[in-house]
Formats: sequence, structure tokens, C-alpha cells
Amino acid sequence: MRLNWSSLTKEQKQYAFLLVVGLVILGSLLYAFAIIPLQEGAERRQAENDALREKLIKADLALKHEVRAKTEGEQKRAQLDELTNSAVAPFGNAFAWVTEQLYVVAKETGVEVEGLNGNSQPLGSSGPAAIGSRSFVAFTVQLIVPSSYADMLHFLRVLEEKNPTVTVTSLTIDRNEATPGRQRVSLALDWPTWARDPAAPPPPAKPGKP
Repeated sequence: MRLNWSSLTKEQKQYAFLLVVGLVILGSLLYAFAIIPLQEGAERRQAENDALREKLIKADLALKHEVRAKTEGEQKRAQLDELTNSAVAPFGNAFAWVTEQLYVVAKETGVEVEGLNGNSQPLGSSGPAAIGSRSFVAFTVQLIVPSSYADMLHFLRVLEEKNPTVTVTSLTIDRNEATPGRQRVSLALDWPTWARDPAAPPPPAKPGKP
């Protein structure tokens, strides 16, 4: 149906114009008070969802970091416990333990060990060294190893591989005229050992100190 504008009366034209104006105003009101608020609400909800998602991602990363840090801490503690159990001379039995380590390496490298003796002494000049609640003293052994230079180097290399905490504090080589290929090598070695029984309860705190 086509509307012939020229056939309309003046009054009909006014009604038609008012109708069009009313529809435009109604459309504007609907857009301003219905469509725009809906759009703004949707955008606000989207922003809230994005912020919540970002918080969840950060919380997940923080949790993973905490779990990873805890796992790494437990692994390092286990490694430290393994090291102290395998490379620290046991409390009250250091000499027998050290002797066993030396003779195992001597047998593996084909050298002889003579004149073995040992004693405990503080680590450093200020007494026992403390690492957290772990306090150690040095167990020092002196020994003589009649061997060639090559065999001595092999012996020390294997000894340090098997005992990563051992320290060579003194090495003296005396020429042996009777057997030029076998020198008289005097060694002093330090192993850490417990300053006190690790299974015993910690000592009481001194008065005036927490």
C-alpha cells in the first residue's frame, strides 16, 4: 500500500507528521533508557568477569609457585639430609667410619694406608660451626700413603668423589731413596662430624636470650 502524500488533507498531514515525530522520540527514549543501559550492563559484567578471571589466574599461579617452592624446599632438605647421612662422620664413631672410608678408597685405587690416627677439633677459630640447628666439628686424621705421584692423585680424586665434604689440610711428600717410584706421602684430612648427638634434644637457651 502506497501513501499518496498529496492526496492527504492538511489535518491528516499534521497527524502523520506528529506520528513520525512520536515514533522518533519513542525510539530515542528506548535507545537512551533501554538499549544503552543493557549495553552498559553487559560491558560492566564483561569487565567484572575479566577481572575475576584475572584474579583466578593470579591465584592459580601463586598457588603453583607456593607448591613448587614447598616441593623444592623439601627436595633441598632431603638432599641435605642425604648428604649429612652419607658424608658426615657419625657422632661418637667418627674414627671407625673415617677409617672405613679410607680403606675402601685405598682398596679401589690399589694404594696402601699406614700410620692412621685421628682426633676431633673445632672447625675454625671460633669453635663449632652451626648451620641452623646442625653443629659440626672437624674430625682430623693423619695417615701415610707410600705411593707414586699418579697413584696418589688417583687416590685423592676418588676419595673426594666418594666423600664430597672431605678437605685435604696438609700434604707432605718425602723422597724414598730405596724405592724412587714410591714416595712417602703424609696427609692430614678433615671430615665434618657432629658436635653433639643429632638425636638428642637441643640444649636449653641461655638466660636472657630467646
